[in-house]
Amino acid sequence: MGAARARTGWWVGFALAVAIALALSAAAYTERLPAAINAVDQSDKAIHFLVAGLLAFFLDGALARRDIPLAGARLPLGATLVLTPAAIEEFLQRFSTTRESNVWDFAADVAGVALFTWCSRRLGR
Repeated sequence: MGAARARTGWWVGFALAVAIALALSAAAYTERLPAAINAVDQSDKAIHFLVAGLLAFFLDGALARRDIPLAGARLPLGATLVLTPAAIEEFLQRFSTTRESNVWDFAADVAGVALFTWCSRRLGR
């Protein structure tokens, strides 16, 4: 029971990060992002980094830092579950009239996920 209770906080953090990600995405698709976000050139990269990182951090902890085997390597399950839909969504932005698909946005997602997953793993030791 103790391990399950300990993971509850991770799930709550993940739920809050999902709510933030969904709110930002909805604001972007409806062109209602705060002017401060668009005021600084490339500031969206920092947001991609932070939000994707937080999603991975909390999901990694909630999933008890599980890995999945892939081609002889072991990948963090939480990171994989965050980056897969992020890659798909970034690609689908090519078909949106209000969004722009950008490989650097996805690179920021990957960097955030890598750093925050590492932090989750260090915290879990």
